[in-house]
Amino acid sequence: MSLGYVIGESKPTFVTALTSRPLSVGEYIIIDTEEGKILGLVEKSKISSAAFADVRNFDEAAESTEIAEINKRDKTFASNIGILGFLDKLQKGQSIIPAIPPIPGTEITQPTKQELETIFSSQEKGWAKIGNLLRNKTIEAKVNLDKIVSRHLGILAMTGMGKSNLVSLVAKQIGNLLRNKTIEAKVNLDKIVSRHL
Repeated sequence: MSLGYVIGESKPTFVTALTSRPLSVGEYIIIDTEEGKILGLVEKSKISSAAFADVRNFDEAAESTEIAEINKRDKTFASNIGILGFLDKLQKGQSIIPAIPPIPGTEITQPTKQELETIFSSQEKGWAKIGNLLRNKTIEAKVNLDKIVSRHLGILAMTGMGKSNLVSLVAKQIGNLLRNKTIEAKVNLDKIVSRHL
């Protein structure tokens, strides 16, 4: 089902769309291009009304309300959408953005539950649940613990955005996976500087 269309100037990382309904910030969408399906994330959502464009006082607002109710085309729903990458690549763990931006007029649709679950809710061993998608509560958000512990991990966000909460969730899931298991480790003593002991 069509949600809307890409309009105006588009970029490989960002598009604007006019839609049939207001899209929620944090909602995932599909942009169906000739190169393939692209997954996008709604970053900004706007609603405008032609009837209220030049309203200057209460009486004008009251009159404009009546006009807006009669005219079904009065409301315009626009969204700014960040492009996350090609859907098929994201499902394989790769974030590849298009070399050519989506053409204005390209249709925007809603992704299926299965498409989102393949990306965010892997059933493979080593993945742990850290929550659910904000706008798709039935889809679990999981992370690959093997990749997290085998490389450096940086968690960056503004104050109050949940960095500590995320670290505690990941640590708890690692603990759950390692419960009743023995961990073997080799330490190369040549690499340890004595002043750090």
